[in-house]
Amino acid sequence: METGPPLISVVLPTFNRAALLKASLESLASQTLEGHLYEVIVVDDGSTDSTSEVCEGFSSRMRLRHFRIENSGIAAAKNLGIFTSSGPLVLFFDDDDYADRNLLQEHVEFHHKYPDENIAALGYTTWFPSLPVSNVMHYVTEVAYFLFAYGPLADRQVLDYTYFWGGRSSCKRSLLVNHGVFNQQFRFGSEDIELGYRLTKFGLKVIFNRKAIQYMSRTITYAEFCSRCEKQGMSQYMFSRLHAAEEIQRYCQVNDVETQWHSIQQVLDSKVNRVREIELLLPSESDIQRSQILRSELWQLYKWTFNGFKIKGHAEQRNGGNNFLRSLSVAV
Repeated sequence: METGPPLISVVLPTFNRAALLKASLESLASQTLEGHLYEVIVVDDGSTDSTSEVCEGFSSRMRLRHFRIENSGIAAAKNLGIFTSSGPLVLFFDDDDYADRNLLQEHVEFHHKYPDENIAALGYTTWFPSLPVSNVMHYVTEVAYFLFAYGPLADRQVLDYTYFWGGRSSCKRSLLVNHGVFNQQFRFGSEDIELGYRLTKFGLKVIFNRKAIQYMSRTITYAEFCSRCEKQGMSQYMFSRLHAAEEIQRYCQVNDVETQWHSIQQVLDSKVNRVREIELLLPSESDIQRSQILRSELWQLYKWTFNGFKIKGHAEQRNGGNNFLRSLSVAV
């Protein structure tokens, strides 16, 4: 199959998600872009499941290379993918996403239209059509734009570094190799935006390509999203310590964290319990007006608790990570 360098390299970090990875690879093996024109690089970040066997099963169906490392975090896994890639374009792809058949063709055509090194593409992600969309899934994507925040965006809109979203963005490999890769201090979250911020010094612009479509193939529970917010809070605190610029401090929302956490922790458990009560009540509530009142309360509680867990992550990283962070240089 290999007849020369591919046009695009798909970098796919993974950790203990063999079943989801299998579906992701199936979608990548069924692209309209000819097989010899792309490669898939799976970086296994220390999985203990059947990830290796899944990769072996696809090795005859597409240009796939599989690397295994000791568990080091998503930034380290992505960097290995970058430096082992051979295509002039790199697409970062998540192991819980399913690619539209035209996904790679869309990214390749985009970069042919925008050949400048500093131009990156943001693709479009939504829920897989057969997934049941729960209240929390609807809220984080369509109400608060905490995840897949596409609501305000227009196709081909020019965006800043805060839209250099990992798992759904592509760029020229030379941009990364010449000007910077992911900071491996980040094990989850903020590694993409932090890199995007550094790349703005070299003119990074992100353009939204609505036709480059992929689907998230798993549901998200309230508890899982709370955990995600807490990890994001931890990573954003690290981000704020690496860059002293005021715009980064605003983005990371680290001002007055200790005071906020002192008040939040007093009532966080009770707010979480009320969320669970409402989530159980809503499916059986037949009164439309009562249902609307409960849903309105639920939206407010989602917003409050997600922010609360992010603040918790900030505070924990500040208190537990200060010794570690003293070794990092603070840049403007």
